[in-house]
Amino acid sequence: MKDAESFREKLLKVISSNPGLHFRELQRRTDSAVGQLEYHLYQLERGGKIVSRKDGRNLRYFHNESGTISDRRIAFFMRNRIGKEILVKTLGEANGYVKVSNSEKYSSIVNQMADEGLITVQIRGSQTYVSLKDRDALISFLKKYSGSFLDSLASAMFNLMDES
Repeated sequence: MKDAESFREKLLKVISSNPGLHFRELQRRTDSAVGQLEYHLYQLERGGKIVSRKDGRNLRYFHNESGTISDRRIAFFMRNRIGKEILVKTLGEANGYVKVSNSEKYSSIVNQMADEGLITVQIRGSQTYVSLKDRDALISFLKKYSGSFLDSLASAMFNLMDES
């Protein structure tokens, strides 16, 4: 029983400091077996300690007692390739809108982000433009969880520079 409790504490710590990780990444970071991790995630979610959210074929996990709902929303989209790209682009544009692709994949993510209050969407002719609703919340989130997102944020920034 003590081992189960210490594993759950370790798991909660990983989830708390790295919001939005998916199962396989949690498995790697906790060095656990599939069945062990499934069981403890189930128990933690059942006990209200964590919540999960579906992202394509993955479930992403969030500590229910740390961070804000806004943090969870931002973390969810920062763990998604397209969501991260949109957030990074809009963060770089302090006073306006940035153009995003009209592809089906982008449209779906843009709509979700708008529904969750992260971005504002404008349609100009056949083009879609987005802007952050609360730039300070994103900056605060990135400062708070910089260790968890620094590599992926740097990678996204380099990809944007390559496009220019």
